[in-house]
Amino acid sequence: MGDTYSIADIATFPWVRNLIGFYDAGELVQFERFGNVQRVLAQFVARPAVIRGLAIPLRD
Repeated sequence: MGDTYSIADIATFPWVRNLIGFYDAGELVQFERFGNVQRVLAQFVARPAVIRGLAIPLRD
């Protein structure tokens, strides 16, 4: 979550993404209160390598 992409980002943000996406727990954890986490999550999922990884297996 600093200026450089690190192993901490790689390890943490899939959990955050699934917490609010798959588990639909955004309201429970008050995700809207964490603007920086929202911003960094958006940057994480916009990375070309992450986009490619999320497409495996390829979606129809």
